[in-house]
Amino acid sequence: MGNKTNSKGRVGMLVHGYYLNDVRVRREAETLVEAGYKVEIVCLREPKQPGKQQEPNKEKVNNVLIHRLPLTRKRGKTLRYLYEYLVLTILGTWKLICLHFKKPFQVIHIHNMPDILVLAGLIPKWTGAKLLLDIHDPMPELYKLKNNIMQNRWIVKTLRWQEKFSCGLAHHIISVNEAMRENLERKRIPSKKIFILNNFPDTKYLPIKDDITCWPRHNNGLVLFYAGTITEHYRLDIAIEALALALRDIPGIKLRILGAGNELDRVLQLAHNLGVKNYVEYLESVPFDKMGNMMEDADVGISAHQGGAFGDLYFSTKILEYLTQGLPVISSRTETILRYIPEDTVFYFEPENAEDMAKQIIQIWSEPDLVRKKMKNAKRLLHKYIWETEKYKLINFYQELLR
Repeated sequence: MGNKTNSKGRVGMLVHGYYLNDVRVRREAETLVEAGYKVEIVCLREPKQPGKQQEPNKEKVNNVLIHRLPLTRKRGKTLRYLYEYLVLTILGTWKLICLHFKKPFQVIHIHNMPDILVLAGLIPKWTGAKLLLDIHDPMPELYKLKNNIMQNRWIVKTLRWQEKFSCGLAHHIISVNEAMRENLERKRIPSKKIFILNNFPDTKYLPIKDDITCWPRHNNGLVLFYAGTITEHYRLDIAIEALALALRDIPGIKLRILGAGNELDRVLQLAHNLGVKNYVEYLESVPFDKMGNMMEDADVGISAHQGGAFGDLYFSTKILEYLTQGLPVISSRTETILRYIPEDTVFYFEPENAEDMAKQIIQIWSEPDLVRKKMKNAKRLLHKYIWETEKYKLINFYQELLR
């Protein structure tokens, strides 16, 4: 994969997040290190957790050098996000400049959100580095979904302007799926600037399970499993409502939630209001390399993500991760998911329809032969949708970039 002693180039990455918890950023950074590049990450510093040591300002993990800034991430209202984005842009710019002039980077790789973080890479760009913008989420569509105030025309226009302006500053745009490519092209981003790196699961951490005959894993009920961020557009409220409906037919059902987010309290309160609090189990986040252990004790993976402008661009990597671990999947039927994963592979329901989701839960419980059939179809599909195929695309892209 490359020579680790003779570096192919230095790469500086900036991300508004905690590097060790950001699966996509870690995959990219560790892949580049394996290929012979020197990678340094500038990121936020996670708040000190009870019983754990404070994250150091500087640390090397799997040969990736991490520089943590004195800034934490807090979910809140628009002003909080604006504050974090502004401070991160200032601190990130300064840190990248200091590192660059100490020993020049050949590539500055900026991960959104926000898009405007790309400003942090301008001075390295002007002194010879290639500047990349990695768009994980489309800001205008996401913010319109999250906050009704964003329906104001001038705010939407501002978000669209900063997106296009940021894309214009970068030499190339990296994004996460073909629907995102089409979305960027509709915004007049040149197709030749766009590189798609699908966010597929890494079988190094989640090896594909061969044996699906042991399903279900709990004979006296179903354990539904959700792993991910708990925010507005992942609609766990729909899952709670569906749980309450399915409980009439499946008394032993349980919903296990793993993650964190600004909607957690509201979701748990809804479970209390609907009388299903005792059937919902909340678990705090774990490192992604431990995720397989959590899935081994579940029966069904769920993704109840929002439909609409954002939902139709979104691809839930969790669906593929569930499938690698032998879990049948219940998912919202949205455009991008259907493009990758056919109907004969998962149990689809109409977005934001709790009754339809409950029907799929009951069908899974009632028809185990259908479940096994779909799981066999999924297993044939999975070998196309793994990170091992994508990592070579990333390496080749970097080689072409620096040629």
